[in-house]
Amino acid sequence: MSNAAQKRIGARIARTLSAYLKTISGTDTPPSKEQLEQPFLPEADPDLVQETEMLIATALLLGMDHASRKLNAADEEIPSLPFEEAVSFMKSRIPVTKAEWTALEPKLRFRAFTVARLAECDYIDAARQVLYKAIESGKGVAETYKQWQSLQTLVQDDVMKLRPGYWENVFRTNTQTAYTAGKLMQFKNNPPPAWRLLIIDDSRTSDICRGLLREGRRDIAIASDHPFWKEFGFPSYHYQCRTGLQAVYKSEIEDGAVIENPNMDDMRARFKPMDGFGGNPLEKESWWKLTDGMIERATKYGIWPDILKQVADLDMISYQKELLQGYTHIYDGKKGGYVRQAKNWEYSKKEMDAAEELADSGHQIYLLPRSENFKSADMLIDNKIGEIKHQTEPTSSSITTELREAGKLQRARVVVIYALEETSVGDIQTGLWKAINRTPVQTVILKWREKTWELSRKLLMYKDWKLL
Repeated sequence: MSNAAQKRIGARIARTLSAYLKTISGTDTPPSKEQLEQPFLPEADPDLVQETEMLIATALLLGMDHASRKLNAADEEIPSLPFEEAVSFMKSRIPVTKAEWTALEPKLRFRAFTVARLAECDYIDAARQVLYKAIESGKGVAETYKQWQSLQTLVQDDVMKLRPGYWENVFRTNTQTAYTAGKLMQFKNNPPPAWRLLIIDDSRTSDICRGLLREGRRDIAIASDHPFWKEFGFPSYHYQCRTGLQAVYKSEIEDGAVIENPNMDDMRARFKPMDGFGGNPLEKESWWKLTDGMIERATKYGIWPDILKQVADLDMISYQKELLQGYTHIYDGKKGGYVRQAKNWEYSKKEMDAAEELADSGHQIYLLPRSENFKSADMLIDNKIGEIKHQTEPTSSSITTELREAGKLQRARVVVIYALEETSVGDIQTGLWKAINRTPVQTVILKWREKTWELSRKLLMYKDWKLL
């Protein structure tokens, strides 16, 4: 199943990367440095998110199934099924109630969304860096053209080669964590007497997991209440970790299975998981929540608005509050609205004034952190991606340009446009109508001649709409 998933997910990433390459050049010739510096952040690909969710969900359910039937990962393979049927097949094999699945599903979808969204950005960034290096190498147009052709070939043949090891480091690590989490879920209320770690001893074994090998033995069984599990936790212990986890049952112990009591000082001297790995994925909820590394990359790429919107769409209110703990409450509006500000939000008087006006109208505003590499949205407006635009010329084309930029570059769903007083009503109507169809914008809040209008996408789609 993993191979099928890799092929399908790779095809989705290739589609995104192909769109990026066409955007920055649109011809057979490589882009200029100036074109490379133009911001580009695609819409999240729902097909890529769905494929990723199926992969992670199947791994989680497989862990639950193996725990309930006292099997381990190496004991059985999933029958050969179409990839899209794997989740349904696994759900039919485990005693999971509708209520339990309803609680799990939003978490699976959130993790799939963040993994897929970051993968898109990581591959675009990798392509950009390849071209940057070619341009800045000083080897001239020929070297840049060579790299441009190589990128085109990779997109056609095997896009995953653009970032060797990415599948193992990201997708396989996520599935292994989900598999372990599934096992632990089944044992949460009735843990086995002991857990056994299965360490692969070959040329690929990491120095981290090699520290678990003792006297040539490739496994170690430790009582489930031993402090080892509290301090070091369960696999994965690093990227591309292959150490397995196996439950040890009472019947095995009665048949002579040896349960060890390792000295913790000795273990600390020999074994230390990579930062961010190990621990208990249920207690840390690391199998679905953003890790520190994911947070760092989300900030780099400016996709916090997408992530926060996804949390809101999945109705994960408690996690939304956790993600927004770094925000400072700075203004209370007159009608129940408010303004909250990210720690690393860069002060802008125009943005702050607009945010306070919106709060006075009852809107809830989160001023978002800035990305150094990409054009990111200004704020969340009532949990929707929001952008503030100020018209620069009193023309319909100026209105069109501002709305298209907000939709295409910042992917805003709510756009606040401050129109110049001298702009005619006809130019406003025409400018908004021309732009709305090619953007994801759902609402335009128009500020003009000291009045405010909230205009829906449905209204603006009509060519002859009127500003009343």
